[in-house]
Amino acid sequence: VAVFWDYENCSPPSNSQGHAIVNGIRRIAHVFGYVTSFKAYLDVSSQSTKSVGFRSDLQSSGVSMTDCPHNGRKDVVDKMILVDMLAFANDHPPPATIILIAGDRDYAYAVSTLRLRQYNVVLIVPPAPNIPQSLESQASVVVDW
Repeated sequence: VAVFWDYENCSPPSNSQGHAIVNGIRRIAHVFGYVTSFKAYLDVSSQSTKSVGFRSDLQSSGVSMTDCPHNGRKDVVDKMILVDMLAFANDHPPPATIILIAGDRDYAYAVSTLRLRQYNVVLIVPPAPNIPQSLESQASVVVDW
């Protein structure tokens, strides 16, 4: 099982604790097997100083924080997650499980392609009313944040 978290677009509520969030995600992941990789993607320079403690809590709970500096470019996080998901799939034959924490329709094609190749794709979505159906319909399982 590998976890890929679009932290920029799916950050947890400001009053939550990092270890509690990780424990919840871990409980979901362990239904499908053991976790070999747990990555959160964000542009560290765009984060508030009050989130430093939260990110530190995530890191001490086993989450690898992947810095994605935008440097004037768009969709940097999305592209890095897409490449890392496909690299994971290349290294782990099906029926491996990929957990994607995101709500962006840009992931729909990759999720669909992975499912066609018999990967389990668990989508954890943020509490937003407008999560694209094109994304949710491609996942094996959808879990509300």
